[in-house]
Amino acid sequence: MTNKLTTREKLEITAETALQLIPYVGSALSTAYFSTKQEKRFIRIESFYRELSDQISSLGSQIHSIKDHDEESLISLIERLNDEVEKESSAHKREYFKNFFIHILQCPTLSSNYDERRMLLDSLASITFLEFQVLLSYSDYKERVDDIIEETDSSIKEGASARLEMLGLLTARYSSTTFIGQGPVKKYTSISDFGKKFISFCLE
Repeated sequence: MTNKLTTREKLEITAETALQLIPYVGSALSTAYFSTKQEKRFIRIESFYRELSDQISSLGSQIHSIKDHDEESLISLIERLNDEVEKESSAHKREYFKNFFIHILQCPTLSSNYDERRMLLDSLASITFLEFQVLLSYSDYKERVDDIIEETDSSIKEGASARLEMLGLLTARYSSTTFIGQGPVKKYTSISDFGKKFISFCLE
C-alpha cells in the first residue's frame, strides 16, 4: 500500500492553500469550500442513485441485460457521468443526467455508438440549465421552457445560443432578399438533428 498522494489530491491541497492567501476572506472561503466539498459530493451521488433506482424499478423489461452492452463502453460512460453528478449543483441538471443514464441502459451501449453518446454526455455536462432552456425554445418542447428564460437579458440568451451552435445543438443559416453584400442578411437559427437527439436522451 502506498502513502503517495494522487495528482488530484495534490491539486486540492494546492487549491486549498492558495485560496487561503486571498486577503480578508481567503481563510473563511477555504473553510467553507473544503469542509463541505466531499460531503456534498457524497450526498449528490447517493441521492442520484437512490432516485435512479426507484425510476428503473418501474421500467422492468425496458432495461437491457448487461450482456447486451459493450461493458467497457458502458462503464466508461458511467464513470464520466459519476464525475459530473458529484460536481453538479443544479437539481435540474441532475434530472437530465438520470434521463441520460436510463437511455443508455434502455438501448444497448456499444462500441459503435459510444462516441455519439460520449458527445451527448459531454454536451450535457458543459451547458447550463439556462442554455438547456434556450435549446428547448427552438424545439417541439417550447411549452416546457422555464419562466427564467423570459426574465433573462437578451444578450445572455444570444450568448447561450452561440454556445449551443458551437456544440452543434443549434444550427444557423443566412439569407438575403437582395444580392449578397447589397442588402441586410438575416440569420435563421433552428435546432439540429444532434440537438433533437440530445433532447430525447436528456429530457424524455
